[in-house]
Amino acid sequence: MIDTRPSAASLRDALWFHIAFFLVAIPVALGVPDKSLGRAILILAAVYNIVLPAIANWRGHRQWYLLWVFLLPLSFTLPMADWMLVKRMGTLVFPDHGVPKFANVVPVYFAGLWIMLLWPVSLFASAMPRKWSYPTAAVLGLTLFVLWEWAARPLNLWHAVNVRMFAGFALYPLIPEALLCVATLWMWRATTMSPRWQKVLGAMGVTFFYAGCLSLFLLWVELNR
Repeated sequence: MIDTRPSAASLRDALWFHIAFFLVAIPVALGVPDKSLGRAILILAAVYNIVLPAIANWRGHRQWYLLWVFLLPLSFTLPMADWMLVKRMGTLVFPDHGVPKFANVVPVYFAGLWIMLLWPVSLFASAMPRKWSYPTAAVLGLTLFVLWEWAARPLNLWHAVNVRMFAGFALYPLIPEALLCVATLWMWRATTMSPRWQKVLGAMGVTFFYAGCLSLFLLWVELNR
């Protein structure tokens, strides 16, 4: 069985990789003109998803690559949940930044952005003892989601509408986002030794779970609004 608990060297390299990447990415995203923002984020998301497996190969971190491969089908199906929020629930808006969109709704770079969030959460949470790894995934994931939301506002990447808000954040997706991180870590571990088609189905199952959580928490939070 493949051990999903990363080594100290793997964690150290992952930390330095993300520090270096975001030291470049943040000034680029903040510095480009509004009309070029979509292309810039698309390029940054592509660079992240090219460089990460390249470093995995260079440094011999096989877990990096396995986790990245597992997240690929998940990252390409999670925009369906965003599509649901835009077209069916009417609670989310993506401004037009001039890039292609999934179903003409969700910018394609979101596939890369999902990996940029779920990959570090899953890797670092898996370093914890198993009984603490899932609470760690939930807390770390929720923290990063809040940071993403905070960054999205000045960049005008997306914004919530017609829902309860606190300090500029929509309330209903907070618990589903934490549960998404927990489910991702669990499914990655559960399908470690499975054939590729089972990994793909497992990843898609996480998307359906997340979409269901969003729907239920939207109903519960907005019930008495």
